[in-house]
Amino acid sequence: MPQSSQPPVTSSSKSSTPPSTIQTAKLHWQLDDNGVTVPRSSDFGDVYFSKTDGLAESRYVFIDGNDLASRLANLKNFERFIIGEIGFGTGLNILAIWQLWQQIRPDNHSHLHIITTEKFPLRKTDLEQALSVWTELAGLSQQLIDNYPPPLAGCHRLNWFDERLTIDLWLGDATSSLSQVTGQGRVDAWLLDGFAPSCNQELWSESLFAQIARLSKPHTTLATFSVASAVKQGLKCHGFTLAKRKGFGKKREMLTASFQPKLTSASFCEIYFRYNKKIKPFFVTLPFTDTFESRRRQRRKANNVKGFELPNFSAITKPLSVAVIGAGVAGLSSAYALAARGHKVTIFDKAQPLAGASGNIRGFLAPKLTSLKRLETNLHAIGYLASCRFYPYLTAQTGIEILQTTGCLDLLSHNRLQLDEVKDFPIEFARLLTAEQAKAKVGYEVGQAIFLPNAGLITTANFANAVLCHPNISFQTEELTYFQQDCDQVLLTFTERQQFFDHVILCMALDTCDFLPTIKRFNHSRGQVTWFAVDEHDKSQLPKLPLKYGSYYASFNENSKRHVMLGASFVRDTLDTEPAVADHKMNVTDLADAVPDLVNNTDIFTVEKNIPYWQGRASIRSQTVDYLPLVGQVWQAGYESKSRVWSFSALGSKGYAYAPICSELLVGLLCGEILPLANKMGNSLSPNRKVIRR
Repeated sequence: MPQSSQPPVTSSSKSSTPPSTIQTAKLHWQLDDNGVTVPRSSDFGDVYFSKTDGLAESRYVFIDGNDLASRLANLKNFERFIIGEIGFGTGLNILAIWQLWQQIRPDNHSHLHIITTEKFPLRKTDLEQALSVWTELAGLSQQLIDNYPPPLAGCHRLNWFDERLTIDLWLGDATSSLSQVTGQGRVDAWLLDGFAPSCNQELWSESLFAQIARLSKPHTTLATFSVASAVKQGLKCHGFTLAKRKGFGKKREMLTASFQPKLTSASFCEIYFRYNKKIKPFFVTLPFTDTFESRRRQRRKANNVKGFELPNFSAITKPLSVAVIGAGVAGLSSAYALAARGHKVTIFDKAQPLAGASGNIRGFLAPKLTSLKRLETNLHAIGYLASCRFYPYLTAQTGIEILQTTGCLDLLSHNRLQLDEVKDFPIEFARLLTAEQAKAKVGYEVGQAIFLPNAGLITTANFANAVLCHPNISFQTEELTYFQQDCDQVLLTFTERQQFFDHVILCMALDTCDFLPTIKRFNHSRGQVTWFAVDEHDKSQLPKLPLKYGSYYASFNENSKRHVMLGASFVRDTLDTEPAVADHKMNVTDLADAVPDLVNNTDIFTVEKNIPYWQGRASIRSQTVDYLPLVGQVWQAGYESKSRVWSFSALGSKGYAYAPICSELLVGLLCGEILPLANKMGNSLSPNRKVIRR
C-alpha cells in the first residue's frame, strides 16, 4: 500500500449531492521514525504524514513534481495560478506551498488560488495538534486554524488579500465537490493524493477523473504518489500523458502527468474499464468535445433561447477602472474585492456612504438557520460563514474594529427546521439549549433556544471607513443620470459631467431598477431601528446576549454609554423614511412577544415614558420576488456575455451576511476567476436568471 500525506478522500460516482452531515476524521496518534507524535486515520489505517518527514515529502512530490517554484516565481501581472488538491487532510501541502509563495511570489498583482476537497475534515483541536509538529510553519498554521470552517458541506472561501492568496475548501464528496466548481479559471497544477484503488476504489472513480479533466487546460500538470494501473489508465483516458519519477524516501516511484486533451481515446478508455475485472465498468463522458459543443449549439438554435454564458473578456494584464454606483454595503464590499485585486475603483453616491438601509448604527450578523440538507445551497448561511471570516480580516488589515463577536440566542420564532435537526449541527456553528441553559445564558425565561457562538454586531461606520481607506478606492458624491456601453468601455453621465470606465457596477438598491428596464421592479419595505442609552441600574437588567426572534435585540457601547437597540420594523409599500412612534411601538411589541418578562418588568421599554430619549432611523429595504439578490453581469442587447454592466442589488435585510461572498462572486465573474459558489447558485443570483431558467 503506498503511503499518503493525507488519508484518502472517498468519492461516489452514484451520488451527485454531498451528504447533509459531514463526518469528521477519526484519529489515533502514534510516533513516527523521528519520535514525533503524528495522526493516523482510524478509518483508513494510514498516517497523515510520511514516517520519515511529511513536510519534505510534500515538497518533493507536489511542489517539485509540478515545478511550482519556477512557475510561481514567473507569474505575470494579474495572472492567477490555480492549484487543485484532492484531500486537504491537515493542510500540510497547502502550508508548504503558501510558505513557498511568500518566498518567491512576484512583486506584481499575480494571485495564487487553491481549490481543495475533503470528505472527512479534522476537528479543529486535532488540526492544531497535527500541525504543531511543523514549527517552521507555525505562523501560517495559526492563520489557517483561525479561519478553519466548521464541518459543514459546501465551499468555504478563505481569502488573504494581502498575501494574494485564496483557498477554496470544499467539504464533502470529492467528485461532487469538483462537479460544482465553476468559473472561467482552469487548474494549472493538481495534487492528487490517496491510496491505491485496491484500498480505496471509490476515490479513483471515472467520475473523479472526468472532473479533473473538466477543470484542466492544455499542459495542466499533475503529481501523485500512486502508480497503480487504475490511476494511470484513468488519467490516460482523460487526456493526461504520464511520466514516472523516483518516489520519496523508501517509495520506489511516483507519477507526474501533463494534460493533453487531443490524445484522449474514448474507445480505449471504454475497453479498458469495461473488461478490467478489478474496476467497476463505466462509459466515459469526454469534456469539451466538438460533438458535445455542436449539439448544444444546435439545441440553442432550435429553441431560439440563448443559453447561459460566462462573461467573455480577454485576460487582465493591467488595472481595470471600475465605477461602483452606490456606497451601501454592496457597493463598498464590491469595491474592496476589486481594489484588493489591484484594480482602481471609484465609488459614486448621491449622498454620503451608508446613507441607505445598511447605514444603521449597528448591523446584526447572525445566520438564518435551515436544514443541514439545504445548508450548502442556502446563501444566507454560506454568506454568514464567509462574513465571520471577512470582517475580522479587514480589521486586522486596517486596525479598525468592525465585528464585535458576542454570540446570540435564536429564540426559534421564525425557523423552518425541526429541533432534532439542530442537534446535527456542529457545536461551533449552532447548539440547541434547553430552557434552563438558555435562561442561564441570557438571564430571562425564553424557552428552548439555539446558541450561535459567532454571531455579533457590526459597527457600520467603521466598516465604511476601513473600506474607503484602501489606496485603490476613491469616493465621489455625484448622481448617475445615464450610462451607455461603447465597445470595451462604459460611458457614465452624471449631473454635470461624463466619464469612461472599463466596467460599471450598479449597487443602488431600489434605484437600480430605474437603470435596468429589463429587470422586474423590486419589492420594498420600510424598516426602522430603535436605540437609546441606559443608566447603570438599567444596564444590570439587560439580557446578557443579543436575541434573534424574527426581529432582534442587542446592546452595545457608544460614546462611553451602554445602548439598547431594537429592530427592525417592517412596513410594506412605503418610501417614507421619517422615524415614527408607531415603528418604535412595533419594535417593542416584537420584543414583548419574544421575552415578555424583559419588557413587562423593566421601565426602559415603556414607550410613552421614554420616547423623548429614543432615537430612530428608518430606511427602505429592497428585495426581489424570490428574495435572492441580483449579483452578476447584466446582459445588454448586442453585448450579452461581453456586457460591462454589472449589478449587486436587492439585499433585503441581509446585507452584511450577503455582501462578502456575493462580492467575491461578482468580482470573480468580472475578472474571469474560479467562483466561490456552485454553478446552480450563481445562476439563481444572476440578473438574467429568468432567461437562464428557460
